[in-house]
Amino acid sequence: MKVLIFLTALISTSINAMTIDEYLSQVKAKNKNIKSYDIDVEAAADKQVAGDLALSPILTANYYVQKDKSLPLMMFLANERTTTAAALGISKKFSTGTTLAFTGETYKYDYTDPLTPGDPGYSTGRLGISLTQSLWKDSFGRATRLRQDREALTAKLEKLSSDLKKRAALIQVESDYWDYLVAQENVKLKQANLERAKKLQAWSSNRVYNGIADQSDLLQIKALVSSRELELANAQDELTSKGVTIRENLDLGATDPVPEFSSSLIETRPYVSDLSKKSNMIRIQNYLSQLEAKIKQDASDEVRDSLRPDLALTGKYYTTSYDVDYSKMQSNIAKDDRPITFVGLSLSWMFGSDAVSAQKSSADKAALAAKYRAEQEALVGKNAWKDYLRKYEVTKQNVLTLEKIAKIQSERSKQEQIRLSKGRTITFNVVTAETDSAEAQVNYLKAKSA
Repeated sequence: MKVLIFLTALISTSINAMTIDEYLSQVKAKNKNIKSYDIDVEAAADKQVAGDLALSPILTANYYVQKDKSLPLMMFLANERTTTAAALGISKKFSTGTTLAFTGETYKYDYTDPLTPGDPGYSTGRLGISLTQSLWKDSFGRATRLRQDREALTAKLEKLSSDLKKRAALIQVESDYWDYLVAQENVKLKQANLERAKKLQAWSSNRVYNGIADQSDLLQIKALVSSRELELANAQDELTSKGVTIRENLDLGATDPVPEFSSSLIETRPYVSDLSKKSNMIRIQNYLSQLEAKIKQDASDEVRDSLRPDLALTGKYYTTSYDVDYSKMQSNIAKDDRPITFVGLSLSWMFGSDAVSAQKSSADKAALAAKYRAEQEALVGKNAWKDYLRKYEVTKQNVLTLEKIAKIQSERSKQEQIRLSKGRTITFNVVTAETDSAEAQVNYLKAKSA
């Protein structure tokens, strides 16, 4: 019955144990630090869209009433003059550098106590369309295109930077998972080492009691036991510390138990095998440096374009309406029998100065510095992938070598204990062999988790 209960508990634990993929999935869902990087990516995309705010349509509306009792001009002979005005307009700038606007305006003038008999006032209004096109500074939308290109690259850079930070955080989170498994195995290893030392101590105590061995031999063994007890205490403390990190990664409370993990230290992650098969890889930092260099160059081009003279072509067309009666004026406002037309050129030129030259020079130097950094980063990272693959193969070979060493030292420790039982060696050799075996096992354990 007890065996059945034990097997049932063991199977239940195995079912509920968390794999590395399940662990990472829960971290992504619960860990606020990881989730913050996803929000950063979304913010970068929103920032790029927000850059076109200058191209959004603009609606304007005005209404006012003015009463004027000042001394009248000759054309406005009345003791009090009231002006009621209303205006509505919409304008839109396009990526071509063209600004298009539609406007409608009405004015109603009322005279109180007119000095000219029969002159109660009048009403005017107009509907119009205007078009302005930059021909030089923002030549057919050049500034808009430069800004959009720069903001697109900036958004891409910010997204990749956030993604890189997220990857680094997930790498650390996964490393915490394996470190916890290592800490668990280390506790088991230290516990086993302590048990062997205690057995050796009991055996030596019997030999001393029977007068076969010296007290100094027993003291050596006792020192070994104390050393193993200290190692076990440190290993248990390390496991507790790793458990705190796991709970933080999973957003668990301080009193929540650490989940059971089902992965093995000899398990190889699929992406490691996939990456090791690729021969032509570049570091993402190289690509980020290249993006930064392009952004700085676009910013330099923007500065130069903004400092150019501005030559703008403007065309306007208005229909006009006039009547003593306000409602009649409104009904005739769209008639084109008395239009106003306007065509003109306007030029604005910022003369050369030290400030203008310095602004251009600053932007150019920033672009050149970014270019140099990108080139140097590419030079440094050219062989980084090959070096990584080399180290990966060396690490795998080292694990196999350390495994052999651990097995040899373990067998050596057993043989020394057998020799001691037959009186063919001294206690010091047994302690040394036991210590070497424990160290070899720890080195192998750490190598497997690297």
